[in-house]
Amino acid sequence: MDRDFALGGFGMNLNMNQAAAPPVPAPQPHHPSRASTHNVQNLLAQAEKNSGFLTLQGLRRKAEIKELEFVEDIGHGSCGTVSKCSYQSVTMAVKTMPRTSNSYEMSRILMDLDVICLSFDCPYIVRCFGYFITAYDVRVCMECMATCLDRLLIRIQKPIPENIIGKLSISIIKALHYLKTKHQIMHRDVKPSNILLDWSGVIKLCDFGIAGRLIESRAHSKQAGCPLYMGPERLDPNNMNSYDIRSDVWSLGLTLVELATGHYPYAGTEFDMMSKILNDEPPRLSPDHFSPDFCDLVENCLQRDPTMRPNYDQLLAHPFITHHEQLDTDVEEWFADVMGDSA
Repeated sequence: MDRDFALGGFGMNLNMNQAAAPPVPAPQPHHPSRASTHNVQNLLAQAEKNSGFLTLQGLRRKAEIKELEFVEDIGHGSCGTVSKCSYQSVTMAVKTMPRTSNSYEMSRILMDLDVICLSFDCPYIVRCFGYFITAYDVRVCMECMATCLDRLLIRIQKPIPENIIGKLSISIIKALHYLKTKHQIMHRDVKPSNILLDWSGVIKLCDFGIAGRLIESRAHSKQAGCPLYMGPERLDPNNMNSYDIRSDVWSLGLTLVELATGHYPYAGTEFDMMSKILNDEPPRLSPDHFSPDFCDLVENCLQRDPTMRPNYDQLLAHPFITHHEQLDTDVEEWFADVMGDSA
């Protein structure tokens, strides 16, 4: 059970009364280690010290689970459920994950919790208010967003316009760049369902359960992530090499194609699709329907050879990104329009 990260972020005392204060203490340096049962239990014990505190409007306060008022279910998946709740008139999304004796599953829960708490100062990552660890589950209290991009595509039944994708791309790349430069973390599960949008048009990245801490800028666990968004180098059973953030750049490229066309670029069974990722030419956007800069960005991201893909600094300097940084695109208005049209 090789987890190529060490969990941190539960052990330093900070002044929690500042406006930008994190919901839990910031990290101490850690060395990479395996997610052994003993290791996970130690990390869980550290996390429990900050359980039951919520940081709202810059103030950290002690809270009780019973004070969370259930509003409605938002969704559920293999890792748990997400509910909309209210705490003293503050609406939040509460992700509930069952506490388990399985070290791998607990390491995923702790990694998700750790990254979201460490990223309190990043405007492109979903904000965490705090968490509760009980004998039965772990509940993470986060800001409530309107939807994720895969649900949005299903609802509107049409592609997302290029000018909106420009703004989405900026936020996603900046979130990934932040994780790499600030915390040496690689997301490893970039896909539409992990990109959130709120009613004000703000785009944020979420779900860090299989994120990995980079060792000399490299990651090692080949299993982490959704295989349909993995780069060829991670799917190739004969490739025993480690990989770096440019594997997430491939995932970003596939995500952009899906958003721009309204559908995932490969068809067939999961095995068929994985075989196509491994053996076929990568998908491209048609220059008849998209700008040259957008087509070029996607082509750069979807290079079979990972060493030919751009890093985050290069992506942020790409003409497609710099152009859309300068545009005053109203994502909020577009989102309200498409949600109204599909109601």
